[in-house]
Amino acid sequence: MRRLIRLSILLLLVFFISGCIDDEEQNKGIQEEKHEIVDDNNTSTETTYHFSYKGQEFKIISFFDEVLKYARTISENPELDKKAIYTEYVLEPFKEQSSLSDITLGDPLSPSWEIEQLEKKTNELLENQEEINKWIEEALLKSAELLPGEDTNVYIFPVNPEEWHVINTAGGLSGLTYSENDILLRIDPSVSEEMVKYAAAHEYHHTVNFLHDSIPIEYNILDLIITEGKAEFFTTIVYPEIRVGAFWTEPLSKDAEAKVLEELSVNGESMDFIIYNNLNYGNSRKDIPRWSNYKIGYQITESFIENNPDISILEWTKMYSKIIIKGSKYSNLLQ
Repeated sequence: MRRLIRLSILLLLVFFISGCIDDEEQNKGIQEEKHEIVDDNNTSTETTYHFSYKGQEFKIISFFDEVLKYARTISENPELDKKAIYTEYVLEPFKEQSSLSDITLGDPLSPSWEIEQLEKKTNELLENQEEINKWIEEALLKSAELLPGEDTNVYIFPVNPEEWHVINTAGGLSGLTYSENDILLRIDPSVSEEMVKYAAAHEYHHTVNFLHDSIPIEYNILDLIITEGKAEFFTTIVYPEIRVGAFWTEPLSKDAEAKVLEELSVNGESMDFIIYNNLNYGNSRKDIPRWSNYKIGYQITESFIENNPDISILEWTKMYSKIIIKGSKYSNLLQ
C-alpha cells in the first residue's frame, strides 16, 4: 500500500445532501484551457485538460500516447526488454509530469504482455477521451462544491488487458490516490460513465482527507478502513442516484460482520498490510468476504453520521478514525 490507498472500486447507499449542484450553477466561473499534441500517427489527441472552480485548479492528464509508444515499439521489436522500454516510454514521462518520483514497476503501473490488445484498447480510450474527461470533470466539480480541496491532478492510464480482475469484477476501473493533489485512474474501454464519475468522486475525497489528516504512510488497519468508509459515504452524497455494484456498500451479513469485527478487534491497530489485504480480497479460511474493508468502513461511517446528523462533511472528513469509531455503534472496537 505504501503511500497510497487502494480503491479497487466503490458503491452507494441512501444519503443525500440538498446541496447537489445543477449544471448551470456548476459551470459558473469555470475556466478551461485545452492543449493538443499530434502523435506519431498524425492523430490529434488531447493529453492535458485544464479547468478551475472557485480558485481550485484541476488537470486531467492522460498517458495514452506514452502507452501506445511502448506497445508499438514492442510490437515492432519483440526481442526488446519490455520492462526497460516501459520504464523509458511510460514511467519516466509519468514521473517527470507528476513529480511522483518514487513510482516503480508494479507500483501500480506495469508493462502489459498482451501488446496487441493493449494497443487496441488504448486506441479505444483515445477515441473516447473527450467524453471521459467530461465525466471526470463533472465528478470533480460536484465534489469540490461540497468539499473544497487543493489543486488536483488526475492521471489516466489504460488498464492492462491481462488484469481481468479489474475488468470483470471491478467495473473496468482502478483508482489510487497518492497525496492531497494526485489521483491515478486506470481505465478499461468497457467502463461505464457512472463508474468513472463515482470513482473520481471517491478518490477526490481521499485527497481532501489526506490534506487534513496527513498521507497514510503510517496508517493502521482501522485508519485505512475508515478512510475508505468516509470516501464511500461522501460519494453516495455526490451521486445518490448511481448504483455501480452495491456489493461495496451492502451491509455485511451478521455472521460476516462478526468475523470482520473479531479480526479488527485483534488486529485493527496493526500496520500489517497482509491482514488488510485479507479484508480487501477476502479470506475464506476466516470466513471474511471480499470488500469487507469497504463494507465495514462504510457501516462505521454511516453509524457515526446517524449519531451526529448535524455534523458537516468537512468536519467528519477531518476527523481521525478513532473519533469516528468512538462516535459510532462500533465503539467497542477501541476497547
